[in-house]
Amino acid sequence: MEKKRRKKRLRDELTFRKVLIKMKRSLFLLMVSLLSVHSVAFSQTTKVSVNLTDTPLSEIFAELGKQARVVFLYDHKLIETKGKVSLKADNKELDKVLKEFLAPLKLTYVFEDSVVIIRKAEIKQPVKTVRLITGVVTDESGLPLPGVHVVIKGSQKGVATDLNGEFKIPVENGEKPVFVLSFIGMQTQELKVSEKDNYKVILTAQIQKFEDVVVTGYQTLSRERSAGSFSRVSGEEVSRKANLTGNILETLEGLTPGLSVNYGIGEDKFLIRGTTSINSSREPLIVVDGVVLEEGNIEELVNSNDVESVTFLKDATSASIWGARAANGVIVITTKSGNFADRRLRISYDGSFTYKGLPDFDYRGLMNSAQIIKSAVEIFDPVSYPWSSVSTKNGGALVYPHEMPLYMCANNQIDETERDRQLNALAVLDNRSQVEKYLMQPALFTKHTLSFSGASNIYSIYGSVGYEYNQDIERANTNKIMVNFKHNIQLKKWLKVDLTTNLSVQSKKIGIMPSYTNVNSILPYEMLADEQGDPLDHSHTVFYKDYQEELETKSLLDLSYVPLDDMKEGFNKSKSFNGRINLGIVANLAQGLKYEGRFQYQQNYSKSELFYSQNSSKVRIELARFTKPANPPTTTAPTYYLPTTGGLYTLSNIDGVNWTIRNQFNYDHVFGQDKSQVTAIAGMEIQSAFSSNNSSTRRGYDPQSQTYQAYDEKELETNGISGAVYSNFGTPRNTLKTKTFSQGETEKRFVSFYSNVAYTYDRKYTVNGSIRVDQSNLYGSDPSVQFKPIWSVGFAWNLKQESFMDQVDFLSRLNFRFSYGLGGNSPKPGKGGPYNLLESNTSSLFSGLGIGYAIMYPANDKIRWERTRTINGGIDVVAFNNRITLSLDVYHKLTTDLLATKPTDQTLGWESFYTNFGDMKNQGFEISLNTRNITTQDFSWGTTLTMTNNYNKVLKLNIDGKVTASKKVYFDYTEGYAGNSLFAYRWAGLSNEGNPQVYNADGEIISNYQDESLTEAAVKFVGVTQPKWYGALTNNFSYKGFDLSFMFVYNFGHKMRRDVNNFWYGRLTRNVSKKFLDRWREPGDEEFTDVPKYVAKSVENQTKSRNISFYEFADVNVLDASYVKLRDITLSYSLPKRLCNKLYTDKITLRAQASNLWLIAANNDGIDPEYHQYRSGLRGTKYGPSWSFGLTVNFK
Repeated sequence: MEKKRRKKRLRDELTFRKVLIKMKRSLFLLMVSLLSVHSVAFSQTTKVSVNLTDTPLSEIFAELGKQARVVFLYDHKLIETKGKVSLKADNKELDKVLKEFLAPLKLTYVFEDSVVIIRKAEIKQPVKTVRLITGVVTDESGLPLPGVHVVIKGSQKGVATDLNGEFKIPVENGEKPVFVLSFIGMQTQELKVSEKDNYKVILTAQIQKFEDVVVTGYQTLSRERSAGSFSRVSGEEVSRKANLTGNILETLEGLTPGLSVNYGIGEDKFLIRGTTSINSSREPLIVVDGVVLEEGNIEELVNSNDVESVTFLKDATSASIWGARAANGVIVITTKSGNFADRRLRISYDGSFTYKGLPDFDYRGLMNSAQIIKSAVEIFDPVSYPWSSVSTKNGGALVYPHEMPLYMCANNQIDETERDRQLNALAVLDNRSQVEKYLMQPALFTKHTLSFSGASNIYSIYGSVGYEYNQDIERANTNKIMVNFKHNIQLKKWLKVDLTTNLSVQSKKIGIMPSYTNVNSILPYEMLADEQGDPLDHSHTVFYKDYQEELETKSLLDLSYVPLDDMKEGFNKSKSFNGRINLGIVANLAQGLKYEGRFQYQQNYSKSELFYSQNSSKVRIELARFTKPANPPTTTAPTYYLPTTGGLYTLSNIDGVNWTIRNQFNYDHVFGQDKSQVTAIAGMEIQSAFSSNNSSTRRGYDPQSQTYQAYDEKELETNGISGAVYSNFGTPRNTLKTKTFSQGETEKRFVSFYSNVAYTYDRKYTVNGSIRVDQSNLYGSDPSVQFKPIWSVGFAWNLKQESFMDQVDFLSRLNFRFSYGLGGNSPKPGKGGPYNLLESNTSSLFSGLGIGYAIMYPANDKIRWERTRTINGGIDVVAFNNRITLSLDVYHKLTTDLLATKPTDQTLGWESFYTNFGDMKNQGFEISLNTRNITTQDFSWGTTLTMTNNYNKVLKLNIDGKVTASKKVYFDYTEGYAGNSLFAYRWAGLSNEGNPQVYNADGEIISNYQDESLTEAAVKFVGVTQPKWYGALTNNFSYKGFDLSFMFVYNFGHKMRRDVNNFWYGRLTRNVSKKFLDRWREPGDEEFTDVPKYVAKSVENQTKSRNISFYEFADVNVLDASYVKLRDITLSYSLPKRLCNKLYTDKITLRAQASNLWLIAANNDGIDPEYHQYRSGLRGTKYGPSWSFGLTVNFK
């Protein structure tokens, strides 16, 4: 303890001594300083005079030291670097002389007593602070623009906007630089930086948006860096087009080259660059927000008002990344998002009403009542059809009202005067107004959408609620509600999450129509109600009167048929639900490297209910078919094998679940002094699409209690009953044809690995390539068809960036593109694959043996996807101060391994199987031309022309068996000819007996279709049903707040069959074409008509002495299907800004649109090709123009 005290005392003494020594030293220095102040001050103020030229510094310092009586100390190496200098001073203080003299030499000095120390001057760097300027760049529609160059004016310092159109540039605090923003196809713009740190810049298109942003679904990139063939349509163009279906694809007609929208009945409605398949999918793949949307759901899930943009991927380098389902092209739809740069809550309303009205009755070319009566009198033949045959029970033979007076007169029951009176009474009737009133309703469509968007620093949202009401002519009314929300969350600077949810609920009610569902077949004198509006009985259209009375007596059932009452006895309704969740995550892992994960879950469900009450004619007649009459004394009353109370109820359900999981890495890096840029993606994707359906039928159903009555379903379906009150004509037993229960399912599964890499040098040269491998349950299991990659390569040359193009002032863009690659098209599910596809069978043949199965499609372990190789070359030009914008693409597509159902040896157990069996090619070109014709402060006029040419040819079809002339006229696809070909007999006119004649291959006239000389070579190729040339011409005018546009669409170079008479023999029991009136009647008529004669019982057909198909499929009945149509004309008006402000709105726009106002068709038969079945020649239901009115309001 004592030792510790001594140590502490010693430490304290030492500390005190150190402090004392420091105090002594400080006191000494202070005294020295005070004593030397006078000498230092004296030395600094001493005046000197020197005049030295080209003298070393050492000598100058010596002279100054001598005069001021000071000593100069310096580093000789330091002053030697200064060389010889000059100094002139006249009686100046030394301090001032040194300051002025040493400063230019970057030297300084310090006085220490009488010593001047020369040192190197220290350059003090000012302390600078920086601030970060951020912003987002969009186009006029609010779409972010990636790849915009943002450069500080007067320097080389700058950045490019990212995929979200955002940029960040640090600047020195206090500085207010000017940023220059430039982008191909947009006006260069300057941004003056102020005190703000965040900016939103809207770039204006030089003529219109030049599709500079390409959204492929997997990535977003600048158009100038892609070698692919793309087209883009803005969401604004989509939403302002009116349609009656809500289908977005219909509104895209004429807006982009390559897309063909076909309205011909039975034709492929949407095609990109022609037909590339025979029996697999021919329509393009639909992608929404980066994920495939399964077939049939686009109308249910995507509101056209929510569309941001639509991008078309048409060649291999753009579409091959989508794998074995993209050979037909890809349509990528991007929906709207909230904008982080816009912090305001924005609310908008868009509504429209479209009226289509009733169809044009006259277009069908059917007879009126007077013509029906006249024709009935002319062909009445009581010898071929005696009263004894038409009034019997054979199949429930009918005698129509126009036939009854004829038979009664022939049987001397009435005279000719009474006959004519009754016929004339029918001839003056016209049921058109009643058909329109009771069986139809005007077609119309109305749509309303309320949307909103907003954002904060880390969160943005876009949402919408839409309502659609669709009313079609067949008394069907559809209500649909669509809800959409899209969230973007910036969790961290490096982590971003997006979530999109879509929901649609639809209900539909369809009127129960009369048993003759095709109103065009109703005889025109058949009135539905009397003058007082009371429903009329039409039992004569079901039974002959005496036979009906007999059936009612035996069955004790009322078998009358009153259409207007019958329509009330039941319901036909459906409900559907569609939902989609799309979740994405983007993480910045390192500079230029990102991870992107995406998951989509999609579910759809529909329920359809069809009910006929016990009072409906359908249920009463079916009950009569399964009723045995009383058989005294065994039975004194009829025996009913089906329930006598309750109705017929059919319930159908469809369930679908689709999901996609994707993991992807994105890399984007600029290096080599901003000369080189590499963009790459690599990932894997798993997809599944499962659909199931079932249908069940219950009899004796009560919708109130939701119960049904039991009956022996199996016995009636398999064995049936004999001796029924109302027997099926020609069969001994009546069996139930409607299965009590049926079920089916389909499933598609894909596992995919893919990558795409692009390299750009000096913004001039770009090379890109992609590869993808798809595995699927739709492919065969044989190793030879597994792991077949889909790939593409492309090259783009931005020629305008070359130095030798600097003097070419009239061009602002010139870009060449070339690509080559392989695409695919998967087999249809449920058609074939590595396993046998079976169908259960409940035939009586399997009674007691369990369930029987039949092979629908045999296994094919070598089935593979169709392969399409595409070569594409393109050029993009913007010229004459951006007044002309041109894109031209030339392409060649070769499709191999075409999929189709091929006939096979039936001894194998099946008639056909699904396999690869042919090759096909498509080639052509596309042009998109935009011109800015006039632009002034108040007025502008622009024109857009799209044009596509497509030539198609089937190169090979491995078809077994002999092709006859009669088969060939029905074929769509024939080796050596274009797909969708039409073949026809070579018409030789009518014989002097009124029968059709054709030429055989040797030019000989043939009338007997069994003639062996009528070979395949006897028919000729007459054209194709797909247009070879198609496109649109659009003009847009703008004057102050008014906008006027009109679009003509055109389709050229294709053919169609003429609609011909199709009533050749038998009794006149339905309405028929007026062309029946032009038929051959007597020898000599063949000189002015080609319509064959009518025969009562077609004896000639029965003896094979004539073939009506010679006429129906003759070349004389093939017409040019080309046409030009004024598709729409739209006028809109935006209210002045000052008025909008008073109404607390940003914008109010009123619009009106008329569609299909005018038609020029190449045919002279009055046929509108859009309401025609090209192959059969049947006319469809034609409508007149449709009228649409709309309102858009953007609230403040």
